[in-house]
Amino acid sequence: MSRADDISKLFNKLGANPSGYREINFVHEYIEDDVDVLESPVVIEALPMLEAPSAPLLRLLEELNQGEVEHLQPPEMVEGREGEVYSEQSTPHVVVVVSVKGGVGRSTLTAAIASGLQRQGRPALALDLDPQNALRHHLCLGLDIPGIGATSLLNGSWEGLPERGFAGCRLVAFGDTDHEQQKSLNRWLGQDTEWLGKRLASLKLNGQDTVIIDVPPGNTAYLSQAMSVADTVLVVVQPDVASFGALAQMDNMLAPYLQREKPPQRFYVINQLDAAHRFSLDMAEVFKTRLGHALLGLVHRDPAFSEAQAYGHDPLDPTVNSIGSQDVHALCRTLLERIDSDLP
Repeated sequence: MSRADDISKLFNKLGANPSGYREINFVHEYIEDDVDVLESPVVIEALPMLEAPSAPLLRLLEELNQGEVEHLQPPEMVEGREGEVYSEQSTPHVVVVVSVKGGVGRSTLTAAIASGLQRQGRPALALDLDPQNALRHHLCLGLDIPGIGATSLLNGSWEGLPERGFAGCRLVAFGDTDHEQQKSLNRWLGQDTEWLGKRLASLKLNGQDTVIIDVPPGNTAYLSQAMSVADTVLVVVQPDVASFGALAQMDNMLAPYLQREKPPQRFYVINQLDAAHRFSLDMAEVFKTRLGHALLGLVHRDPAFSEAQAYGHDPLDPTVNSIGSQDVHALCRTLLERIDSDLP
């Protein structure tokens, strides 16, 4: 069978018209630090018809239709660097990733930080504390991973839940839950303020580990549980007016947790900076002025991240080295510097 027949067969399975198919090549000119961002636009070939998926994604779609796709496997594990000096504390450092509103790329960033820390020699565990259960997709694991939601309601242990993700970082998923299970879990979390702390202890982590927790947007019982164990808080914002206007709301949400005897460090990350648009750059400058040293870093909008998720690839794969991955690695280095400077 010819390649054209293969494509025609696939489009017919998907209920689409194969006559509208054309292959295109996208050219992304990633922006380096020493280049004027206004002179580095993203070049896209314009087409008068619906864009079709690229060839690798077409093969993936065809395999999905034939039921032949196996669970995606993570790449090689990255161990800690030989001779690395860690804190002698017996508990892990806990980083909580928060946002006032959804859609700011919080889960994507949580997964990238976990993978980035692991690649820089710090054992990392990403914990999904969001009932949307999305973090598993960003770390390229199977679709039916048991998680903390149903396991906790059955009084099960979390010890067997961690799975390996990109670069060998670990993931504890939230897992699939229905509406009634989520209501029961919310009531439980509201009554037991030490719920998360006790279950983290069952994972038998130590001072070498960093736990990165993804929580739902807004002021929820999950935020309260995560903040009860937090050493560092990362507030994810976008360089837009809505995120800037919500800074005061985030301050009010975090205020009770920042008043304890040893409060967590609080930092901000500007995510999805669009360097091709002047307004996005201007808003980033406004955030920098407002946040000062509390701004930990920024991450450019990078199509390589969404493409990596579609193809089941690690967006921090060193062979890609996109502007977004460079930003994440820089962010992880800065985060580690702040964590280490705060250690006793």
